[in-house]
Amino acid sequence: MPKVFVYGSLKRGQSNAFMMEGAQFVAPARSVQCWRLVALPHYPALVREEGPCRITGEVWEVPETMMAELDRFEEVPVLYTRQEIEVELDGQEGRTADRLLMAHAYFMPAVLAAAGRELPEGRWPA
Repeated sequence: MPKVFVYGSLKRGQSNAFMMEGAQFVAPARSVQCWRLVALPHYPALVREEGPCRITGEVWEVPETMMAELDRFEEVPVLYTRQEIEVELDGQEGRTADRLLMAHAYFMPAVLAAAGRELPEGRWPA
């Protein structure tokens, strides 16, 4: 099953967590690469530009059919694009290589995220 890295309103306890019903929570995780994360009025946006730190989020395994639902929810390709990134699972025992995996993440173009407030700690809510 595909894996998705969520960093905002799709996380457990957040306003859009209901969208993950039918998916299997894997673990808390962080992006391996440092990206920009910005806060917009109601949700964050991940920008595919080098940022100050790794992004904190969650990894979920989702049924293949759910990927299309998430794409519609995230308004791909108008508002976001979906791309695979490398993430490291938190709280897992063993070698670092065993904690690394690829997961889909949703990125907003920098021009659309320009009005957002930078989240230099890489976590939302801040």
